[in-house]
Amino acid sequence: MQTQALDPWNDAQALATRLARPQAELLVALGAESWCQKCAALRPAFEALYAHQSDADLSWLWLDLEDHAEFLGDFVPEDLPLLLRWRQGRLQQVAVLEAIDPAPAPGAVPERLRALPVSAELPDLWAAFSERNWAA
Repeated sequence: MQTQALDPWNDAQALATRLARPQAELLVALGAESWCQKCAALRPAFEALYAHQSDADLSWLWLDLEDHAEFLGDFVPEDLPLLLRWRQGRLQQVAVLEAIDPAPAPGAVPERLRALPVSAELPDLWAAFSERNWAA
């Protein structure tokens, strides 16, 4: 079992294959660890939560504003880290990630979020990562 969220560069083929599944979901945390203290603090908890999840249809990514800028275009979030969730290609949730419990109690919600409106200005990461040859 993989213990870290998928990396868009190293796991491009696997990510495209997973997103082609009928019940596929994509969970993306967008941060900037080099200058966002909250991002740097929440990244290990995000990875720990991923390591304990068992949903084979849910693909997890952590994207850094600087390291993955080519996927984001001109998009600059107002607050970080930003959590984006797609289900079967449709953006379902946008929220600022306030906290993560890396080992939540059974039935507990592991993250504290501040919901934001779904906007057409958000990057369509699902479309980008669904292309089988985008990283070729």
